[in-house]
Amino acid sequence: MNEKELIARMSKLGPSKKQKERMLSRILSQEARKKPPLRRSVKIAIPAIGCAVLSMALVFPVFFKADPAIPSLTALQQVQPTTFTVTPRSMPLSVSLGPLKMLNYNGYRYTFLNDGAPFDLTDRTPRAGDKLGTLQYDLKSDMENGGKNGYAVLDYATTYLLGGTIYQLQGYDPAFRLAVEHEGRYYIVQLSGRTDNSVIPAGDYAEAAELARLTKEIDIMNHSGSVQLHVLHRKKDIREWIGMFSQSETAVNRDREADEQWAKAQSEGKSYLAKLRLKDGTAIDMFVVPELGMAAIGDNRYILPESFSEAYADLFHNP
Repeated sequence: MNEKELIARMSKLGPSKKQKERMLSRILSQEARKKPPLRRSVKIAIPAIGCAVLSMALVFPVFFKADPAIPSLTALQQVQPTTFTVTPRSMPLSVSLGPLKMLNYNGYRYTFLNDGAPFDLTDRTPRAGDKLGTLQYDLKSDMENGGKNGYAVLDYATTYLLGGTIYQLQGYDPAFRLAVEHEGRYYIVQLSGRTDNSVIPAGDYAEAAELARLTKEIDIMNHSGSVQLHVLHRKKDIREWIGMFSQSETAVNRDREADEQWAKAQSEGKSYLAKLRLKDGTAIDMFVVPELGMAAIGDNRYILPESFSEAYADLFHNP
């Protein structure tokens, strides 16, 4: 057998054309059978991804919950103080609080912000459904006459804006602030005490006023507020201050002697003003007497915890 015959016979050993077509068809059918698992995995993956996205939508708001909008309150005009002097809690005239514009509602006493100046409430004008009542008892005249009518403990009694209408103030707990409408202008009142003269617990006041959320900074000043001594502006410092104040005990044994001690501390420059400046542009005045270990907001006096006195002893020094 020569070389040409050998090559010709070997070429006949390979698959025929028909066999090649069968082999190609078998290979293609095997590839087709491998694709369904991919489709099944896609069907499984899509619902899983959807569940993950839904979980993120539900969980993320818990951690990134938007803080409720903080109002911006602007006083329109400063009103001159009246010559009327009142003495809540039957204090002697020597320690009277001086001119005071206030009203009673729901068993609580509220004082007018900015000494009764009207505020611009354009973006939060009270609605008809927010109406709470009408100021109908002239507390000013009653107190000038020795309180014979007993208006001091009546709801809707007022020393200012008699005939005005009380409304809820949007963005605030009614236990802390209310709006008063009088002759088309709006005024704001702030919680100062109870009409029965019992003390509002410090923690309750801090919660109603949302001090931890609304306080922007705390100015430590002399009693008259004419000299700034220190400023607390870090969130951590503000929260610690409010947290310790909230643990204060109520000063229930308030008598003439206690009032005289308080007045003496003021006259000797041992009383300090801690002005809590809020993010809405207003402020809450807290008076602190380190020597007595006491503080006051509105008509309420508190016995500060020892931790408060220890933490802030260096802040209360007049220059």
